[in-house]
Amino acid sequence: MTTLVLGAAGFIGCSVARRLASSDHNRLTGLVRSQPASSRIDGVHYVAGDISDAITLQAVMSQADVVICCVSYVGSDAERCTQVNDRGIEKVARAATDAGVERLIYVSTASVYGTGPFRNMPVDGAPLNPHSPASRSRASGEQHIRDAGGLVIRPHLIYGPGDRWFVPGLISIINRLGAVVDAGSTLLSTIHVDRLALGITNVARASRFTRGSTIHLNDPLPTSVLETLSAHQKQTGWVVPKTSISRDCALTRARQLGIAKRHIDMVTLDHWFQNSGCAVNEPTNQRWRST
Repeated sequence: MTTLVLGAAGFIGCSVARRLASSDHNRLTGLVRSQPASSRIDGVHYVAGDISDAITLQAVMSQADVVICCVSYVGSDAERCTQVNDRGIEKVARAATDAGVERLIYVSTASVYGTGPFRNMPVDGAPLNPHSPASRSRASGEQHIRDAGGLVIRPHLIYGPGDRWFVPGLISIINRLGAVVDAGSTLLSTIHVDRLALGITNVARASRFTRGSTIHLNDPLPTSVLETLSAHQKQTGWVVPKTSISRDCALTRARQLGIAKRHIDMVTLDHWFQNSGCAVNEPTNQRWRST
């Protein structure tokens, strides 16, 4: 089987490529924007290119049986979001269809649902209501993949080596507030990037592949904000604030400090989802390992 990983040098794509490269029977190509140096993985044939280039996509997909797209832009530039997450993914879907790829998988995000709260929510248990340019454009990208007969994976919050958004963002919010909110009781679906990669490869190799579908892929049980903060404290020496404030107080402080409401929603509204992806059979005591 020949597998192509788009975005093979990124946070998720690198972990997926590493997982696949450990399989002797797998031939693996990784599309990257620039050739990785320190992060090169033995067994991966790297090709420099961009998903905006239809000719490059045609070339790398010509021999692929499975395509796993881990490309996304999660910044605030609305035009860049559209260019990468909507138009770029549309080109991926079209190229995969033209090449006759057997399985097309796209790693999206549960943020397409909006602010919540969500508790034990199944796939599409609520209408999509994305609030940010990144989430709106990724919702559009999802539809391109499903229309092409691909499968969409929605993890929620991903941590591990290379995480620049979830844990660093959470710590920044708590530091600016100077307190935890509601004793850190908010429940969140999370998953370590390596377990996400395992789940993605399980989906890619499963005997059953439902075309045009969407699944959730997170750890089976949600994690509290306090558990996340406590794990970070143990690993780094950063100290969890002893003060706890209410959500209303947090919203007031956020307005004074210029913190976006959606960032407060992240630490005060439950966001946990029914896990519909392939099982990730690792013990729960492995959660929050730093490497």
